[in-house]
Amino acid sequence: MLLVSLTFAFGCSGSMSGGRKETRFIYSYALIKPAVNDQLLFKDDYITIQFKLDESAVKFQLQNISEVPISIVWENVAIGLNNRVYPVKNSATLYQTEMAHPVSLIIPSLGYVRDLVIPRDYISIENSEWVERDLFPSNDKGSPKRKNLILKYIGSQIKLLLPLKIGEVVQDYTFIFKVKNVDAVPEDKLPPIKERPVPPQVASAVQGSQSLLPVLIAGGILAVAIYAFSREKAAPINF
Repeated sequence: MLLVSLTFAFGCSGSMSGGRKETRFIYSYALIKPAVNDQLLFKDDYITIQFKLDESAVKFQLQNISEVPISIVWENVAIGLNNRVYPVKNSATLYQTEMAHPVSLIIPSLGYVRDLVIPRDYISIENSEWVERDLFPSNDKGSPKRKNLILKYIGSQIKLLLPLKIGEVVQDYTFIFKVKNVDAVPEDKLPPIKERPVPPQVASAVQGSQSLLPVLIAGGILAVAIYAFSREKAAPINF
């Protein structure tokens, strides 16, 4: 069983916006393909997989119940939101700024992995912090019009394309989740929280690079002056 709690990082329900109280909403899902299951659980002759969806990611636990090794073909994994398809990041590449595919890990017989997928475009650095965008809107921002829009997401679908290499054969799994309900988070309760790896300290990395700027400029001028003796090398910046 996947025992992971949902988390929240965008403030609490009941805050004020333009004189109206903001309300946050939580989505509940059912798995409708390749089999119908309200517990978001699927099993066949090769795998057992259970999902948990939060505001911006699809989390899962995948166990190999076959007798051959299995791996996720990450370069072909994709997520679709109401038919628009995106490349993904997983827990290992969540805070990487380059366009790298997650590394495929061999899962031996009876072994399992826990991971997540998030649309690559839905996580970015804003004001020196990693910010995730909701899969579907979850805050009405005090607007009745936006609240009605959020409630219309009932019936929307999330599609996860998860190719698996089973032994020497690649099998394409397509998991489709349907929004069953959209419920307001009560004012006296905090919304569920998202569980993520600890993000790197973006601010310190940026500040460090800025403090090096005068040195790099001076070094560049010096390098031009003595080009015949040395070459300037750009200092890497690690976020």
